[in-house]
Amino acid sequence: MSSIWETLSKVDVSEHTEKKNGLTYLSWAWAWGKVKDHYPNASFHKHMFGDIEGEKCLPYTCDEHGFAYVMVTINIEDQHLTEVYPVLDYRNKAVQNPDSFQVNSALQRCLAKCCAMHGLGHYIYAGEDLPQGNGVDHDVKVTVESHDGKENVVEGLDLVAEVFETFIPECTDVDTLRGFWGKNKDALDILKKGDEKLYQKVLGNFTARSEMLKKKGEAA
Repeated sequence: MSSIWETLSKVDVSEHTEKKNGLTYLSWAWAWGKVKDHYPNASFHKHMFGDIEGEKCLPYTCDEHGFAYVMVTINIEDQHLTEVYPVLDYRNKAVQNPDSFQVNSALQRCLAKCCAMHGLGHYIYAGEDLPQGNGVDHDVKVTVESHDGKENVVEGLDLVAEVFETFIPECTDVDTLRGFWGKNKDALDILKKGDEKLYQKVLGNFTARSEMLKKKGEAA
């Protein structure tokens, strides 16, 4: 029988993350839903601080410098793990005297990170691209954004490579080509992890197109 960690750490969460200010976040709603799918009796607790019978009882606490923190505990079967998370502003900077929106955001992020302590999406916080021990399925669904901003959901690494081969020639200058690469860094990382040969082929197409556009610009 697989352990909680073995079960949850093998779940690919890549389609349920979002990036903000260079950091990757996992959707807390999806994360908790996935935990409940595997462990219906799982529960979580958002800690309150202060005098419960008094007037001041808040879902966060502050350190000696006034910076705020929240705390969430997730209970799965006989495992009880608690995570502490700082309250951040829109720049991902720790705040003092947080407002309700900042506290709520911190609680949801803390919940998602506590799920990671049980295994779900742990590789995100470890700086990895895909789950350990699970590899990349060649039939995985990947979103590729064209140079004009249109999103294309493609199933299968072979088709992902074909989409790149189709869109690369449509980039008419070096800046557009670089932007196309940047928009699809996550898709390219998945392709590289799943099939190095396909990735190198796409990389070669990018390089060849870049060199051609540079020569065309010099000749103009």
